[in-house]
Amino acid sequence: MGRTTPAMRMSFEDLLSRMRTEYKVALLSRGRRDAFDHIVEAWSAELGAISYAESFTLMDLLLLTGVIEDRRVTDELSLRLSDLERRVDELNHLSGVRVREI
Repeated sequence: MGRTTPAMRMSFEDLLSRMRTEYKVALLSRGRRDAFDHIVEAWSAELGAISYAESFTLMDLLLLTGVIEDRRVTDELSLRLSDLERRVDELNHLSGVRVREI
């Protein structure tokens, strides 16, 4: 009899269940537990891409997806910061106030 490979979703759910009981509950910070929940949302949203990439382990793909999600958030915050800096510059220009660079 040959070995059967469990479906990706089943492997994902099993790993996620173990991570919740063995890892998440051990996190001391509520903020980190909340961050764990947010990364699970990203993993779940990208389960199709995770399932498609067959040449990597499930954990590799979860880690990669987490890094990509972090990058997305960083890029979004960077754009928001640039927009806020532009607005502050415009307001300073209109008011004639010079603000020292940090």
